[in-house]
Amino acid sequence: MDELSQREQKKYERMWEVSAYRNYAPGEALAKKAFTELGMSKSDTLIDFGCGTGRPAAQFQRMGLDVIAIDHATNCLDADVSVNFLQSCLWDLPKELSGMYGYCTDVMEHIPPEKIDGVLSEIRRVISGKVFFQIATFPDGMGKRIGETLHLSVYPSEWWREKLSEHWDGVMVSGSRNCIAVVQ
Repeated sequence: MDELSQREQKKYERMWEVSAYRNYAPGEALAKKAFTELGMSKSDTLIDFGCGTGRPAAQFQRMGLDVIAIDHATNCLDADVSVNFLQSCLWDLPKELSGMYGYCTDVMEHIPPEKIDGVLSEIRRVISGKVFFQIATFPDGMGKRIGETLHLSVYPSEWWREKLSEHWDGVMVSGSRNCIAVVQ
C-alpha cells in the first residue's frame, strides 16, 4: 500500500469514529432508483464502491442482488450491517474482482485529484455493465471534526460528465448540486 493510500485509510478510519458521520448515507435514498435505472434483476452482481456504512449495500442485498461492498476504511460498516465486505483502496482493486453492476455514491469527491483517473479505470476494468454514480459538487462539512478536508475533488457536474466520458462511451448526467450519472 502506497503512502497516500495509507494516509487516506487512516483519515477515514478516524472519520468513521465520529458517530455523526454515520447519520447520513447519501446512497441510501438512491438504491431503488439505481436498481431501476441500471436495469438490474435479482441475483445480478453489484459492487458498492466506497460503501461507507454499508446500508445501501444491505438494501441491494435485500433486493436479491449478490453484493460486494468495498471501502478503504476497515471500520466503516454499521454494526448491524452484514454484507460481503472487502477492504481495498479504490485505485488499486484486486485483479480477480469483477461484477455486473457498480454503485458509487458520495465517493468520487473524496478521491485525491491525482487518483481520479485511476479509480475510474479500476471501476471500468471490474464492471461489465452499467455503473451508477452520485458525486457531490460542493465542499464537505464533516472533515473539520478531525481537522481534515474530505471532499478533495470538488468540480461541477459538467466537469464530471467530461471525466466520466473519458472512461465510458455512454454517460447520462443529471443534477447540479450532486452530479448523478449512469455510465455504460
